[in-house]
Amino acid sequence: MTTIQPTHRRGATRLTDAGRDIATMLWRDTIRTARQPEMLVFAVVMGVFFLVLFNYVFGGAIGAGAEVDYLQFLVPGVFVITALQGAQQSSMGLATDLAEGVTDRFRSLPMSQVAVIAGRTLADAFRNLVGLALVALLALVMGYRFDSATGAVAAILLATAVGFGFSWLGAAIAAKVRQPDMVGMLSMFWLFPLMLASTAFAPADSMPGWLQPFATYQPISVASDAVRGLCDGALDTGDLVLAVGWTVGLLAVFAPLSIRIYTETD
Repeated sequence: MTTIQPTHRRGATRLTDAGRDIATMLWRDTIRTARQPEMLVFAVVMGVFFLVLFNYVFGGAIGAGAEVDYLQFLVPGVFVITALQGAQQSSMGLATDLAEGVTDRFRSLPMSQVAVIAGRTLADAFRNLVGLALVALLALVMGYRFDSATGAVAAILLATAVGFGFSWLGAAIAAKVRQPDMVGMLSMFWLFPLMLASTAFAPADSMPGWLQPFATYQPISVASDAVRGLCDGALDTGDLVLAVGWTVGLLAVFAPLSIRIYTETD
């Protein structure tokens, strides 16, 4: 005689299975990162590139014009940019798996297909944590100082969370386009305008008046300001709320969208 499980029990079982599958894919992608250290090196190198370039090439002019200690201003913004570079790697990696047919093998397995994207984005978030810690060490060598160790840890965690939110945007693009080179170009279209027209590298009040509202409230800016507040021990609660709000919004929109595109596309 067939036993019919209650609906809530079947739902709990599916959630447990999905969680197990996500953990498996997280482990797979983490092991792959360990075997391909160039992925971590690239993320750190980009952070170092922005830190060194803007501090030593543009820092004198920007710092004098804005009347700020430019290294203290710059480092939190570089944390956010480094996390976003990690998010871009998520989209490139997923697009490569899709183009090479790796995900076709996952489709043939009795596993949750949500785990394919969720495991990758989580693994990339852990990689971002390591990359951000290394960038923070370089910043300390260059003379940057955190207000407290707690603030430093909170700042790195917030930057990682923001990068995790953006990684789902990248996943949606990758699931739709499926061509690594095209995904890379499309990522540049949203990343560079947001990155350069933000408070990651310069205060909003140093920009033209028509640009200031956009530069103040766009996601990279509010994340940079919130991370800066945590680093300096002068957090504005409004900046933190906006940063968390943007991150939650990105997850709410692009997590289900990327999963739907991935599962519905042959």
